Amino acid sequence: MRISRLFLLFAVVMTALSALSSCGSARRASSAVLPARVDVQGVAASSSRLQPSDRQRLRYLYQEATKQKLLENHAAAFDLLQHCYSIDSQAPEVLFDLALYRLLLRQDSLAEHLFVRALAFDPQNTFYLESLASYLINKREAERALPLLERLSQLQPRRTDVLSQLVSLYTGSERLQDAIRVLDRIEVLEGKMAAVSFRKSALYMALNDSRRALDELEALCKEYPHELSYRLAIAKQYLDEGRIEDAWKIYEEAQHSDPDNPQLQLSLLNYYTHTGQDSLYATRRDSLLFAPNTASSLRVELLRRRIADTMGASEGLDTIAKRDLEGTFARLDSLFPRDLDLLELRAAYLATYDENNTAAFVSTMEQINEQDPANTQALFVLIQYYGTHQDFHHLEELCRRGVLTHPEELICHYYLGVSLYQQDRKPEALRAFQEGVLQKTSESRPEMVADLFSLMGDVLHEMHSVKESYAAYDSCLVYQPDNLGCLNNYAYFLSLDVGADTKRDLSPAQAALLDRAEEMSYRTIRLEPQNKTYLDTYAWILFLKENYAEAQIYIDRVCPPDSTDSVLLADQALSGVVFEHAGDIAAKNSNIEQAVRFWKLARQAGGDGLSALLPRKIKLRKYLNE
Repeated sequence: MRISRLFLLFAVVMTALSALSSCGSARRASSAVLPARVDVQGVAASSSRLQPSDRQRLRYLYQEATKQKLLENHAAAFDLLQHCYSIDSQAPEVLFDLALYRLLLRQDSLAEHLFVRALAFDPQNTFYLESLASYLINKREAERALPLLERLSQLQPRRTDVLSQLVSLYTGSERLQDAIRVLDRIEVLEGKMAAVSFRKSALYMALNDSRRALDELEALCKEYPHELSYRLAIAKQYLDEGRIEDAWKIYEEAQHSDPDNPQLQLSLLNYYTHTGQDSLYATRRDSLLFAPNTASSLRVELLRRRIADTMGASEGLDTIAKRDLEGTFARLDSLFPRDLDLLELRAAYLATYDENNTAAFVSTMEQINEQDPANTQALFVLIQYYGTHQDFHHLEELCRRGVLTHPEELICHYYLGVSLYQQDRKPEALRAFQEGVLQKTSESRPEMVADLFSLMGDVLHEMHSVKESYAAYDSCLVYQPDNLGCLNNYAYFLSLDVGADTKRDLSPAQAALLDRAEEMSYRTIRLEPQNKTYLDTYAWILFLKENYAEAQIYIDRVCPPDSTDSVLLADQALSGVVFEHAGDIAAKNSNIEQAVRFWKLARQAGGDGLSALLPRKIKLRKYLNE
């Protein structure tokens, strides 16, 4: 039976690098994963112990492997590298390149062994050092990576990116003094920088050395005397240490020099909280929140605090807290209707704390989508909402805008076609699917391209363009061989076309098509053995192939004979056509009482696709095909 696909839930799937599973599949690996570095001379030099003929052969093979790698012929490159290894198992470039391929093949232990050997034969090679260190860090083996990075920082002492990585590893390993020592090296290379000073200050605080922590911040202020944020950082440390008066002096100075500074405003709120001035805190917070001259970034931060304060005071979203926040959002929306950051924060609040307020959430996402058409997240959320609720008019309007602003997003073409199909506008739906296919690129998800082709096939078949329909199904299976909806529909439509005239023997070509239909249908029930739609299709194909006993086994899993009529009719997976199939199969297995029962259920269920012979089958109590 043809599967009903009124709507498929939208899902965003992150595309990951596919690991190689065989030499043949190595051709699909991204060349960006493999180094472009080529050192043919290095191979020759490292192999001076070889006979001249072997050395020349090694040089040629490695050069050819590099060429194939750059052409992305990775299976050939891998084979050539293995030949190189058989000539000289100590050539570091060969070992290193093989390690990369073993890593792509997910043979991690072998890859690591090759990395280590490559480095052992060329210990001063900074590229090998960095690659092995990165590999170990990705495996979360920081202790093993540290000596490698330390050696790398000695060989390339001016590389601050390596030094920064060392700081992170030292910090994670609780070697805080070592982390500070490396930060000092970065400062020598690049001068006094806020990020480094703040990091050192935090490390000193972790070592309970507040004096040195403060010294770092004060030195930063001397270097940049006009940067207010550094003075405010000192004031915060004073607050943390209980030096309230010293902190207030800094805040007073700042209010004279830059009273509207957003960071100062937040710092003052922290001061009021720290000193227990809750009423003054709330008054100043709300005053700034609704003030027209407040910077948007500060307003968003204040709103975050408003939400946090309300949630903290109510220990959950009770009715009073909910109304309070709704009033805040409504007032902000009226005052600053074009503030996109406020809208996004409101959407995040609704999704986190008030998820049942669907109307408000959808309305907010509509505003975001209207003001920021480039926001694909809002677009996708709305597509999912309108699709789930089968609001196909809104879905069409939304997807038409999406197709214009994001033609590369195949999901927009997909759901535009779905919305048009559900409105019985099949030619327009077909054009939407076809235009979506034209937008596919090498970056498009194969599953989405496959679904577009599959739906094209469905619509084309309904429009009686059978040849074009099957071509679309074939294209779908190229992109996704196990697209179950396509496999089921393709198999069922083939069975209908082949079995349309079953009163005559099938030709060899028709029999071959029916065999193909059986193979495709079997794949669906192997992957989803409980799916009644797929089981019905498979049972019907077996019926057409006159395998009546086997067909009975599968149709009994769809329409259990011991189920009551009311239970069977209530099953949404069972249509009139399915019941008629069950009756036909039962009749061919000489169970006429069961056949008549299912034929009557077919008549009662109704729907498209019922045979014109159904009334006569019931009346004559026999199977008819002409």
